[in-house]
Amino acid sequence: MSNNMILGSADWNLWPISMDYEKTFLEFKKSGIHNLELGIYHPSNELTAENSDRILRLASANGVTISAALFSLTPERWPAGAFSNRNSNFLKECEFFLNSLERMKIKFANIWTGADLPNANRDETVRTLEELNALAKGFSGVVSIEYKADTIFPDGNSLAEQLSDFTHLKVLIDTGHAFALEENVVELIRDLNARKLMGAMHLGDAIAGDSDADLPCGRVHDFTEILQTLAEINYSGTANFDLYGAAVDENGPGPLSILDESLKYMNKVVGASA
Repeated sequence: MSNNMILGSADWNLWPISMDYEKTFLEFKKSGIHNLELGIYHPSNELTAENSDRILRLASANGVTISAALFSLTPERWPAGAFSNRNSNFLKECEFFLNSLERMKIKFANIWTGADLPNANRDETVRTLEELNALAKGFSGVVSIEYKADTIFPDGNSLAEQLSDFTHLKVLIDTGHAFALEENVVELIRDLNARKLMGAMHLGDAIAGDSDADLPCGRVHDFTEILQTLAEINYSGTANFDLYGAAVDENGPGPLSILDESLKYMNKVVGASA
């Protein structure tokens, strides 16, 4: 594993237990997780100065660091689209999101959209990306967009092409989404790195065709070569477990168990390749 990679977890992995930071930060600490990515739906509501200060206070008290945040655009909250809808307040929320992360000294700003489908307006999307790139220029960290099947950013290569003209927007690889698409994750990492588009990572597993599985790492695929490749390129970004699909599975072992399974697997792979 790259010595500079920031391994951690998305906080939403424990949302089935609680969405209260006071409870979840303690559970992450007990689980041996030290770096967290916040899941955010409405930045101007959730990342006010008061809320931001509380988050940082609780993180410090529990010995965890907030290394990243994900602005999640769900179709329920953005029924008319976000990237593809210039009449939405998406860019205003993005500006608030980035300003809040700057204030909180969080360096990795991630965005995922499930609200912009494959047939969404591409001209509107390009114009939005232009303005988002301008906002990202003023952010001292890294702004990455996460792709997923059945969205306007459906796979790694097409998202890379869409971002190739922008100087400050990167690609977030979710290994679970990539495996579901049967992408070659190692080749994708190398290609994005060569194009200076490698931004951030989410870690999970999946079988082909199931982008919502979010299985614990190692259930289906071997991550050894992925970690070796990240070390080769000296990847210094975040790599956070995203196991939400498995966490909410009523027939599964529960969120703490799958988080523990992923962390133990990753430590085992790292130890074997050291």
